[in-house]
Amino acid sequence: MVTFERPLPDLGTEGDVVVKRILAFLVDAIGFGLLIGIVSEVLAVISETLGVLVGGLGTLLFFIYFIYFEAEYGQTVGKMVMDIVVVTEDGDPITYRDSAIRTLLRIVDALPFFYIVGLVAIYVTDRKQRVGDLVADTIVVKTKPTADRL
Repeated sequence: MVTFERPLPDLGTEGDVVVKRILAFLVDAIGFGLLIGIVSEVLAVISETLGVLVGGLGTLLFFIYFIYFEAEYGQTVGKMVMDIVVVTEDGDPITYRDSAIRTLLRIVDALPFFYIVGLVAIYVTDRKQRVGDLVADTIVVKTKPTADRL
């Protein structure tokens, strides 16, 4: 269920969420990509320059999306759908700094293509962390069930 509040983490479930992390990213990427594409096309009809500008800013906005939602709620919309949350290695909420670090390092994780570096890192680290998580000292875990969700 998608809710805009920070859920409690279910620590120790890092190994259980690898596929959910991939699916959450796909939800975010496809949803955000469609939104930016539609806005770019609408603005291109109005003004070609505006359409190009929005399309060019898409990557920057994508990074801002991850930084904001993970810092404020511990989750992007994709993570909300998958019931996973980003927290510090100690289980505390992540900060804007933590979120910015892990988000900017998506560039490294995405190398050389299809997030190969990030996926390898997830599969070889004990706490299933990609490069961004390792540098920011963050983990991704299941959300703890609440009375509303049972």
